[in-house]
Amino acid sequence: MTETRALTLDATDRRLLGLLQMDANRPAKELAAELEISESSVQRRIRRLRTAGVIERMVAVVNPAAVDRSLFLVVDVTLEREDVPTVEAFKRQMRANPEVVQCYHLTGEHTFMLVVCLPSMDAFAAFAAAVFDNNRGVKKFRTSAVMARVKDRAPIPVQGSSE
Repeated sequence: MTETRALTLDATDRRLLGLLQMDANRPAKELAAELEISESSVQRRIRRLRTAGVIERMVAVVNPAAVDRSLFLVVDVTLEREDVPTVEAFKRQMRANPEVVQCYHLTGEHTFMLVVCLPSMDAFAAFAAAVFDNNRGVKKFRTSAVMARVKDRAPIPVQGSSE
């Protein structure tokens, strides 16, 4: 993740960010027409937003079913200890694991919440054995299977509080 530099976002920057979050592949010409600015201004703004770390990266959104990854599980993890070395080691392990598509370090009852994407429950059993059962740092974990993805990949709200 890129570190964000101090940058004041105007209303046009915020509108541009909203449009890019919906479809980052839209041509600058289309964005310019919608924003009522020049194409070169759109390109400059995107470059500035990327350089400042406001735009972290541009990605392709893959249909999970098309790549045999339609099982999503939400896993609450509680660590044995919440000291810095244990927490950092778990973070590194989650970042390195491609099946973990989201990982959040939490306050409250659980230490982490994961979203895991796999092809089957058998694959999850193997994942759980490798990641949780064989990890002395994990005290317990609780898993919920996702029945339907109601809202995911939602854009980050970019409109300012005064707009």
